[in-house]
Formats: sequence, C-alpha cells, structure tokens
Amino acid sequence: MDNATRNNLLETTRKLIDNRGVDAISMRVVGRNSGLSRTASYRHFKNKKSLLAAIVVEDFEMLLTELLELQNEPIHPKKNLAKLLKSYHEFATQYPEHYQLMFDTKWDKEEFPEVATIAFSVFQQTEKYVDNALKANGSKLQEAKEATAILYSFIHGLVELNLNGHRERSKGLDNPKLLIDIFIDSVF
Repeated sequence: MDNATRNNLLETTRKLIDNRGVDAISMRVVGRNSGLSRTASYRHFKNKKSLLAAIVVEDFEMLLTELLELQNEPIHPKKNLAKLLKSYHEFATQYPEHYQLMFDTKWDKEEFPEVATIAFSVFQQTEKYVDNALKANGSKLQEAKEATAILYSFIHGLVELNLNGHRERSKGLDNPKLLIDIFIDSVF
C-alpha cells in the first residue's frame, strides 16, 4: 500500500471534515479533492466508514500523545487531571466534528478493532492520572476505574452542553475551565 497516497487521502478527509463536516465526506469527493482517480480511495480504504475510522484512530493518537506529554510535567496530580480535562474540552471545541466522530459514533469493535484499542488506551492513560490523584489526596473513592467513569461523564457532558450552545452565564456555563477546576477540587 502506498503510504503517501493513503496519507494524502487522510489529510484531504481531515480538511473536508474541518471545512464542511462529516456529512460532506464521500469516497468520490475525497478522491477528487486528493487529485486521484475515483477508485484510488477504494484501494486504500474499504468504504467511507473505514476511512473515517482511520481519522478517528489518528484523533485518538493525538489525544493520547497529549496525555503522555503530561507525564513529563512535574505538576500536582490534581492539576494534571485539570489540564487533561481542559485538553479534552479544547480539542472538542476546536474540532467538534472529530470529537463527535470519536465519542458520538458507536464503532463496532470487531469491524474496527484499532478504534477500540486506541480509545481504550486513552481511557487507561486517563485512569492512571485519576489513580495518582486519588492516592495523592487520600480520597474516599476506592476505584480509579469508577472515578475515571465519573470524570468522563463530567467532561463529555460539559462538552456536549458547550457544543450545543449552552454557555449561559446565568447557568454558570460561561467558563468551562473554572468548572473543570471546581469539579476536580470537589471530587479529588
């Protein structure tokens, strides 16, 4: 498989998603915008869903890279968690179509095992940060897995509210970074 062509298709898809949204993606449009023949896209990707799955894998890899970079910063575990959640929120608001592909799409684990694997790697890395924060704080929460699920529920709920235009000052939704700090302080 020609990696340059594959990368060209992925980059073209990424730009189309950013400029026109996921609904604008078709194998024909991607091929045409990549300067390739109509069938070239199919030599690298089975269909639109497999092309989008490759984009999702790249997006999770970017998120995982950010999480791993936090390990190198000598910050208190609670501050690491806050920074992690702020990264999630920033990614989601900067790339809403990608966020929705990653988290609002149900990816079949058997058809797209690479998506399931990288998504779980992100969860596991997040769980490590949660575990460190729990240990540092002597928290009463016993299980890092459950605390990570609570953390995910909070950040994904906040992101969904913000993406749907709920940023009302009267409801306290106008400063997501402050809400993240308050959440981390109250839970951890």
